Amino acid sequence: MTEQNDLLTLINRRIQKVTELIKERDADGLLIFNQANYRYLTNFTGEEAQLILTAKGERILLSDSRFNDQIKAEAPGEIDVVMKTKDQDVEITNQLQKANLQKVLIEGEFVSAVEFTKLQKLNPQVDFEICQELVEQVRNIKDSLELETLRTAINISMDSFNEILPLIKPGAVERKIGAKLDYYFKVNGGDGPSFDTIIASGVRSAWAHGVASDKMIENGDMVVIDFGAFYHGYAADITRTVAVGKVDQEMHKIYKIVHEAQRRGIEAAVAGNHGSDVDRAARSYITEQGYGQYFGHGIGHGIGLEIHELCQPALPFGKQELINNMVHTVEPGIYLPNKGGVRIEDDILINDNCPETLSTLPKDDLISL
Repeated sequence: MTEQNDLLTLINRRIQKVTELIKERDADGLLIFNQANYRYLTNFTGEEAQLILTAKGERILLSDSRFNDQIKAEAPGEIDVVMKTKDQDVEITNQLQKANLQKVLIEGEFVSAVEFTKLQKLNPQVDFEICQELVEQVRNIKDSLELETLRTAINISMDSFNEILPLIKPGAVERKIGAKLDYYFKVNGGDGPSFDTIIASGVRSAWAHGVASDKMIENGDMVVIDFGAFYHGYAADITRTVAVGKVDQEMHKIYKIVHEAQRRGIEAAVAGNHGSDVDRAARSYITEQGYGQYFGHGIGHGIGLEIHELCQPALPFGKQELINNMVHTVEPGIYLPNKGGVRIEDDILINDNCPETLSTLPKDDLISL
């Protein structure tokens, strides 16, 4: 089989699984606005499109002339491609009528109230029903191509981190280190950063999302580096915490606590458990050590075509049963206000009772630079 045929086989399996969910809702089709979702079902990477997927597995992709050749090059299999020349909702209406769809599911997270109302007025014959994270339910379990792509994204991220590690020293500016890291993502074959790179030093290391600033790194700072590259649309997400020079002894203490908490969390990331079991395993240890109030965020989230999966209201990580080939983060942290913080984060593949840590940067001991 050719590479294109292999891709089409995988896409057809994805389509089949999504259409089964459409049928379970007694619907005739699904109207998709989320770029990650239409990419998943077509391989088209452009940023301007909508996809109608019928319960029979037929695909109608609406885009515009800017992407005509790109769609032909990227999207395998039978797809009805519509180059929009009119109002978007009018074009969608034309296709819904042409396909004679009576009940259509629509992605509630990605359509505005204004557009939803307009579509209802234009299509009085259609029963629109808001749904949440339908395609995402299928995307949660990665196929072989997705796992291969994620592994590459993670490896690019780790290689890039190793290249900027020597730059972390007194006098270095957080923003410049972050920019260099983003640069290496592309140099090493990635598409760029999968989110705004976090470089948080000193007291800012206690800011869980301290995006790189103009702060200069000082001797004695803890530095939290939260980073990841996109590769062919798939996102890595890793965090390491390092020390610059001699740091406060409590920082060494909480590093060891976070490291052990993460170990316990990863150990609980087995098929059949839930995200809440992973959270409990890590959080209870941090609480036992007296730092529970300083770990305020969740233990992790899924990764894939979006940097944050398995974390939205419809599919929260805590309630999610862990199933083989899901990939999620485990990222406990302790953040001491006005003092400093520690977070360690890795990307974990669910594999029966043997969770695989895909990101393998050193973490057993606090790295002092």
